[in-house]
Amino acid sequence: MTRPLNGAIVFLTITVAALLAGASKGGWHFVLLGSLAGALIAAGGNAINDYFDVEIDKINKPHRPLARGAIKPQGAWWTWRLLSSLGVIISAYIGPYTFAIALFWVGTLYWYSKSLKRTVLWGNLTVALATGLALLYGGYTVGNVQSVFIPALFAFLVNLARELVKDSEDVAGDVQGNAMTMAVRHGVSASLGTATAVLALLIAATMVPYVEGVYNSSYLLLVSFTDLLLVYAIISMWRKRSPQNLARVSGALKLSMVLGIAAIALGSYPWR
Repeated sequence: MTRPLNGAIVFLTITVAALLAGASKGGWHFVLLGSLAGALIAAGGNAINDYFDVEIDKINKPHRPLARGAIKPQGAWWTWRLLSSLGVIISAYIGPYTFAIALFWVGTLYWYSKSLKRTVLWGNLTVALATGLALLYGGYTVGNVQSVFIPALFAFLVNLARELVKDSEDVAGDVQGNAMTMAVRHGVSASLGTATAVLALLIAATMVPYVEGVYNSSYLLLVSFTDLLLVYAIISMWRKRSPQNLARVSGALKLSMVLGIAAIALGSYPWR
């Protein structure tokens, strides 16, 4: 329900963003607290998502705790309230900008789970924006966001594509639940086509920082592997559109975000 792997990725993303922004030895308690706060809010967001999606998940994700009846809906509701509140309180302690982002996260993740995810593109854009903001949040834990705009943009794009793929994966349950996603309203081909266009833009964009001298050759080496993974995802999603394969493609895109963050971290070393 809380998706520990997703929380770990959020924790890592915020920590690396803080490194890129120039985290100092004396300020690491803010970085770690911020990373924890982001992971808690993400976990709470997953819980409220399952709360609103329990009927759809009985079709699309029957293994999830609420869908199979292992946890009652009220348990998910209180999990969301507790984890989100803790994340916001910690963010308020760090500073006003992290507090503002945390409030935005909690509000938009609730809105997304309740209604936005059932709309064409708006839900996808919301999740992508929330993910990109994780890097800005990491920058604000150390008071500097200039170094994290590029990775924030990359995170936005890869997660926008991933959300479109997930909509295609979940189309059967979304039809039953009257969720008007792009895949439902315009067809799986339209959803995957949009995801392909976003990934093509991302692949092209990953070369720009190296050409402009922003990142070093270590970045180029690792981001090339990341781009190959993105190409694989594009080819695979068109070869086989089964929910099982699209779930694998979604996993590959999640991995590509981790690799992309690692590429930027290595490409920026020594950190400021």
